Amino acid sequence: MLTFTTGEVVTVSGDGLIGRRPMPQPGESFAHLVQIVDRGLSVSKTHLEFGEHDGGLWVADRFSSNGTVVRRPGEDGLRCEPGRRVQVPRGSRVEIGEQAFTVA
Repeated sequence: MLTFTTGEVVTVSGDGLIGRRPMPQPGESFAHLVQIVDRGLSVSKTHLEFGEHDGGLWVADRFSSNGTVVRRPGEDGLRCEPGRRVQVPRGSRVEIGEQAFTVA
């Protein structure tokens, strides 16, 4: 379950994209396209990709304008390298532009 600072709560399984207007590239297919409201336009149209691996969640920045930061419980923030998957354990906060979501 992803709880966004915008108040939206989304239950996900499998893979997906998050952004203002997430769009797969030609030939890509995703189970979820999670659109979030960001009036300040700090979130890119297709900001990040997510998926499951060994029962956990991972995210990968999709070369967004403002980047993605993962804040795991008890650790400093980790800026995601575009295109590289980062494991996100439950209780983590993922910052995308001026918005964020927590993983439950």
